Amino acid sequence: KYRAWRGHLLYLVRCRGVTVQGLTFRNSPFWNLHPIFSEDLTFVDIRVEAPADSPNTDGFDPQSCKKIRLLGARFSVGDDCIAIKSGKIYLGQKDPRPCEDIEIAWCAMLDGHGGVTLGSEMSGGIRNVRVHHCLMRGNDRGLRIKTRRGRGKHGVIDGIRFEDVRMEGVKAPL
Repeated sequence: KYRAWRGHLLYLVRCRGVTVQGLTFRNSPFWNLHPIFSEDLTFVDIRVEAPADSPNTDGFDPQSCKKIRLLGARFSVGDDCIAIKSGKIYLGQKDPRPCEDIEIAWCAMLDGHGGVTLGSEMSGGIRNVRVHHCLMRGNDRGLRIKTRRGRGKHGVIDGIRFEDVRMEGVKAPL
């Protein structure tokens, strides 16, 4: 059976020590930036844009990554601006790696469903996320936590901090 997959604009798999700076990502058919099983990544001064009615066009989706810095980014997308993930149920049972040690700073999250979303794929857990000096404007939610039953014992969220985050026209801050 053949399945049609929608591509990501940037898909980093098992990478270490990568810096992405000064680029604009626009109109991805699926998640825009998706690092997975990667470590020590820095994203600086990036722009991610998608039409407001485009489904599944998350801006930045680190999955089971460690030591991520996202600085000075601007998001305006049709889904979550930032969605931190750690695997669906089968991945969490096979290789439960959390997404951890993430800094998001001096960013603008505009018009997406969630400014910063935890999940829904988070069966490996999410920990130590610091969001500071950011603007969220026109989002459905500021901090969005979404999961489902059965994520298992590793699906724990811990150490999430929001500091100096301004929300304008956000329907629900949490």
